Amino acid sequence: MDSVAFIPLIKQVLSDWRVIFITVAMVFIVSLAKYVVSYRKKPAVVRQKRVVVKKAPPPPPAEDAEDEAPAEE
Repeated sequence: MDSVAFIPLIKQVLSDWRVIFITVAMVFIVSLAKYVVSYRKKPAVVRQKRVVVKKAPPPPPAEDAEDEAPAEE
């Protein structure tokens, strides 16, 4: 068999539906196996509860009117 007759034979083999199906199936299986082997479960995230700090209310206004009002002379 010379190399000129070898090229159409390769073309017929590669275009056969069984070869295409097996190739696609093997790519899928290898990809799935690679995913399973390299899978790492993410560590659980522990969320801390936020502590709500209540601000102290502002001091009540002074009852002395002398301190707030300007002095009249």
